[in-house]
This record gives sequence, C-alpha cells and structure tokens, in this order.
Amino acid sequence: MNGERPTVADPGPTPKSTPGLGWNELSAEVVELFASIKLAMFLFIVLAMTATIGTVIQQGERPETYIKEYGEEAYRWFLRLGVTDVYHTWWFTSLLGLLCVNSLTCFYKRFPAIWRSMHQDKVNVALPFIKGMKQTVAIPVAGPKDRVAEGIVQLLAEKGYRVLAKNEATEATIYATKGIMGRVGAHMAHLSATVIVLGGLIGSYYGFQEFGVCLEGQTYHIPKGQFDLRVDKFWIDYHENGSVKSYNSTLTVIDHGSPVTTKTITVNDPLVYKGIWFYQSSYGDAWDRVDLARVNIKEKGTDKVVGTIDLPWQKEVSLDNLGLKLSLTDFVADFGFDSTAKKVYSKTVEHANPAVKLAITEQPSAKAASVQTTPWIFYQYPDLFEIQGSKYRFELVGYQAKKFTGLQITKDPGVNIVWIGSTMIVVGITLSSFIYHRRLWAKVIPGESGVTVHLGGNTHKSQLDFQKEFRKLTERIQTLKT
Repeated sequence: MNGERPTVADPGPTPKSTPGLGWNELSAEVVELFASIKLAMFLFIVLAMTATIGTVIQQGERPETYIKEYGEEAYRWFLRLGVTDVYHTWWFTSLLGLLCVNSLTCFYKRFPAIWRSMHQDKVNVALPFIKGMKQTVAIPVAGPKDRVAEGIVQLLAEKGYRVLAKNEATEATIYATKGIMGRVGAHMAHLSATVIVLGGLIGSYYGFQEFGVCLEGQTYHIPKGQFDLRVDKFWIDYHENGSVKSYNSTLTVIDHGSPVTTKTITVNDPLVYKGIWFYQSSYGDAWDRVDLARVNIKEKGTDKVVGTIDLPWQKEVSLDNLGLKLSLTDFVADFGFDSTAKKVYSKTVEHANPAVKLAITEQPSAKAASVQTTPWIFYQYPDLFEIQGSKYRFELVGYQAKKFTGLQITKDPGVNIVWIGSTMIVVGITLSSFIYHRRLWAKVIPGESGVTVHLGGNTHKSQLDFQKEFRKLTERIQTLKT
C-alpha cells in the first residue's frame, strides 16, 4: 500500500430514460385509430358484404327451406354463423356500433375547431399574415383611412359577409366571413350516419315485423299491441281487361272490447294504431278452407250421376230423395299426411292436390242400418278410395276458394330517428355542396397620397369561384368613392 487513492472506472454518460406512454399519448392514439378513414372504409366494405349475404340468403325462413335449398351441412354452418338472421347477430351489431364510434370520433376530432372558428374574433391579425395568403393584393385608394374602411365594410356587408372591424390610429383592420354553414354541413352529414344506425338498431331490437294471413269476418288478437283486429271485408278491384287494379281490406281495431277505429287499407296506405302499422301486402286463396264445394253423387253400379250439390262451408245439407245428409267439414290445398301424429295437413299453400273432407250420413232404406263416415275426397283422384257400405261414390268436381288478405304487421320505434338522420344527411350534403366558407382580411394603412388596402382571403373549396369574387371585390375597392 502506497497510500494512493483507488481509481474507479468511468461509467460513461448516464443514459436518458425513455418516458412511458402517458394517458395523453394513449388517448391521442385511440382517437386517431377510431377517427381513421381506413377504418371507416373497412367497415363500409364489410357491412356491404354482409348486407349482400343477407339479401342473397333469405332471412328468417323455416329450417326445411334452407335444407331443401342448400343441404343439411350448409344449414348447420348457417346457424353457426347466424346468416339466417344476419341483421340480429352480435357481430353485425358490433360492426354497426364500431361504425358509430368511428363517426362520432371524427365529429369529436374535427367539429370543435369549426365551432371555434364560427365564434372566434379574428380581426387582430398582422400584415404579414394577410400577405402570406393564397389570394392577396395591395390596392392604392385615394381618401382618408376612416372613409375607405367604412366603404369596404359596407361593400362586404352588401355581399352577404359578416363583418368585424377594428379602427386604430395607424391602421384599420377588417375581417369578413360567410358560408360557415358549408363546413358545418359536411359534419352534419357525417353525424347523420350515426343517427341512422342508432335508429336502425332501436327498431331492430325493440320493434318487430310479421306477416299475417287473415280471413274476412275473423277477429285476431295482436299480442304485442294488446288489442284485437277484425277483418270486416276483403275485395279485389279489377281493370276492364281483367287484371288486378287493387286489393283492399276494411279493418276495425277493437281495444278493451270496443271498436276504436275503422279504415280501409290498400297498398301503401296502411292502418296505424299504437305505433303498429298494418300494410296491405298480398292476397291469395286460403289453403285450409273454402266457401263452397261442388260434389257429384254417383251410383256405384251404373256410375250414373244421381245428384249434384253445392256444399257451403261447415253447414249440413239434406238430400231426402237420396237418403243423404252431407256436410263439408275440412279442406286442404295440398294434401299431406303425418304418419307420426296421424294428422292431415297441407304440405304447401299452393292448390296442388286439393281435397275436401265430408261428413256423410246415409240411410239406404228403412230396414237397413245407416252409414256414417268422414272420407277425404280428392279433386285429382276421384276414385282413390271407396266408401264401404255405401251405394254411392262422391266426386269433387269444383270448389270456390276463400280469399285471404295478407297483412304486413310492423312496429319500428326507431323509424322517426332514422327519418331525422335521413333529413340530416340531405341537409348536410346540400349545405356542403352549395355553400362554401370564405374569409377575407383587409388592412387599411394611410400613406402620403391616400391609403393602401392590403386585401387577402381564402376558401376551403371552389377556388375558381372565389378567385372571380376576389377579383370583383378588388375592382370595387379601387373605385370606392370617398
């Protein structure tokens, strides 16, 4: 040990600490992400593709419809992905919600500056600011400063500008603006997308749309409105050439047992009650009943027609000369039989294989026992079944189908919001297309032989029109009479 102090190695410069990502930086990044035009375009493309799927693939149909059209395996995938009810899936709602966030974020990011611009006093500007504008000119004018400034203010006011002026000892400054609503219109149109989507979501989740097949004279309960609807009359108007002119239904609303309102509806002229709309949608032949059926009665042995009768729906008719009592009890348009439930049903609503069910009571003679039976009689296959114990055969030769009225029943609590959004987008696009924001600044500076007017201005669009207007204003200022 020689008493020298030990040396310590120089650690070098201390590294600078990297600041962490603070709340301000994080929120700015999030705002920038959700206000991105790329995100908006992506959402519009995906929503368009989804809407295409919802258009090509029928929505809300019965399972057998999809299985028949696409097969069982495809139907299973349809259920997993929700494409049989696209517009109510969680992912479609999420896309719409994300579109709303994008629209609102854009509005939040850009509109406050426009709002401040509408209320900000911009009369305090320096001369270099005016000289640095895209449209600028220096105009010598003979006359005193105050008179020239007053003439410019009056000229700009006549042109529809909102004018602010500041008069000082050494100069006068003028600021003029008009057309600020043109910039507001663009943001109104932007915000309208959110309003429309919001109205659509409210209608989708709190409204409904159903189709009802209704028969004349029947009363139907509307559970979602807690009232009844009676179909008083249905009829079809025809043109002279036989084509359908219109189809009409007279409907009566019955609330708490009492008729409230009656209206005859046609296509595009619905009945509205408690926010529920009843549209005349379609009409057709009922598949479960008829007004009248014509039946031939033949002797089995000779195949001779011994009687023809028109049977009204579910009313017994007696033929004493033949010892018969007949009643038309049922009808199906396309006969089908469910072997499991042991039940007859109509396979489709089309009149492809019509059949009527008769209740027959036959008394062949005073001594013979009566025959009671309820056979199905087929229009296309008259000899399909033979009635045991009867001396007659029954043949369906025609029938008068009962017409039904098809009603589209709809409630959409978001429809008014959608209309507000639609109005906003029309107004916004109109304002943005036909009104453009223009701003002008002028400084009137006294000189030796009058004043010099330094005029400058800009606009956010329609540059050619603004150039013409700026040139005309320059010419008018040159000829000001002071």
